[in-house]
Amino acid sequence: MKPANRWQLLGYGSGSMAMSAYYLVSGSYLLFATAVLGLPASLAGMIMAVSTLWDAVIDVPLGWLSDHTRSRRFGRRHPFLLLGGMSITVLTALLWATPQGLGTTTTALWLLVTLIGLKTAIAAFIIPHTALGNEIVDGYDARTVVHGWRAVFIVVGMLLALAGSNLFFFRPTAEYPQGQLNPAAYPPLGLACAALVLLATAGAVAGTWRFIPRLQAEPTAVDTQHGGGWRRFAGLLLGDRNLRALALTILCIEPTLQLGIALNTHVYTYTYGLSGPQIGVLSLAMLAAMVLAQPLWIRLGRRLDKKPALIIAALVSLSGFVLGPLTHVAWGWFPLQPPSSVVVSLMPFQILAGAGAGAFFSLPFAMVGDCALAQQRETGQQVVGAYNGVYVFAYKLGSSIGIAGSGLLLHLIGFDPALPAQAADTRYWLAVAPALLMLAGTPLVLWMLNGYRLSRSAFAERLPAG
Repeated sequence: MKPANRWQLLGYGSGSMAMSAYYLVSGSYLLFATAVLGLPASLAGMIMAVSTLWDAVIDVPLGWLSDHTRSRRFGRRHPFLLLGGMSITVLTALLWATPQGLGTTTTALWLLVTLIGLKTAIAAFIIPHTALGNEIVDGYDARTVVHGWRAVFIVVGMLLALAGSNLFFFRPTAEYPQGQLNPAAYPPLGLACAALVLLATAGAVAGTWRFIPRLQAEPTAVDTQHGGGWRRFAGLLLGDRNLRALALTILCIEPTLQLGIALNTHVYTYTYGLSGPQIGVLSLAMLAAMVLAQPLWIRLGRRLDKKPALIIAALVSLSGFVLGPLTHVAWGWFPLQPPSSVVVSLMPFQILAGAGAGAFFSLPFAMVGDCALAQQRETGQQVVGAYNGVYVFAYKLGSSIGIAGSGLLLHLIGFDPALPAQAADTRYWLAVAPALLMLAGTPLVLWMLNGYRLSRSAFAERLPAG
């Protein structure tokens, strides 16, 4: 069967917009739970962390299960796409329609149950979908290209969820000059995101339907021999040094990155005093840079190889995420009034951060695919789903640490959701603390990434047929 053409890549990539539900939670949940629903910051952060930790724990089992699903009609990935996509649609609408006035305990339980269900549905869709990308193309560079398409639509979904929410749903009103604090904005936002997920699911299924015969392979002899299953997979997953290096790299990146992302809306609202549309403009700049940078990272991956390109991307992204708050808040190089001038002066840093971060939506997943194909050809086992599960597990474990830390940090710096304006020290550390933590963790990230050794030449030597 021929590899995917441009239109099929378009259909496959569009499925990544289902991640809009995930990024909407990442960007708006903490403010929604604290400032709108009135939960204590530490409790809201812990609910998010527990749901994310659960999400991380199920990633490898879901990847393994999708590797070993044998459906004659739907193949091994499409059953998960269909069930996961429809579940995300329903649960997204329920989450953002959480009623007010339920009391602390009932509100916390509603959010916890809904978030755990939503995170399970997202994982059931995304892990098989990511693995599918490695199965509809052939070749070392083709895997970078297919994940570049996937990355573009991830960012489009993120753009619609984050920038769209601020530009269209969080518009100022007479009662709520900062529209992100308006409780009435969230239920229609949830419905719009649910509709986008449903559209993304339809696009992914339709675009990749003809590849189902490729995904109907019977179990190999290695899969069925005595001693296979989970014990055999555990040995593969723990023994692959390249996969381990990628997983540890993202595990080191995510705690500080996700802490900063979870607090972004707080920083924009309380430190910079921005309105919803102004936040949307900055989000749009960052997300547009992520999309527009994808051809650059694909080209650098071909010229320099994937690992060097990823190191460059990490340093570019770091410069934007760290220098923005330091130059504005810690060093005072730019004035914080009026808010319109803050939008202009923050814009270059947003673009740098977005351009660098965009590489992490494509290059590492292509590298995981390389690791999986190397092991698959050596052992005869289908492992791409499980390998993606390991990488995403590390990503989400790091995320859960960062999100829990965001609630703790809000508590430590004296954030009070009942106050319309925060104390000066609180506003300062909202912006500066995440930047300093990210800077401090960079040497460890680079050290972990250095452990990845699967280059183009080594891959060609081991896998001349790939």
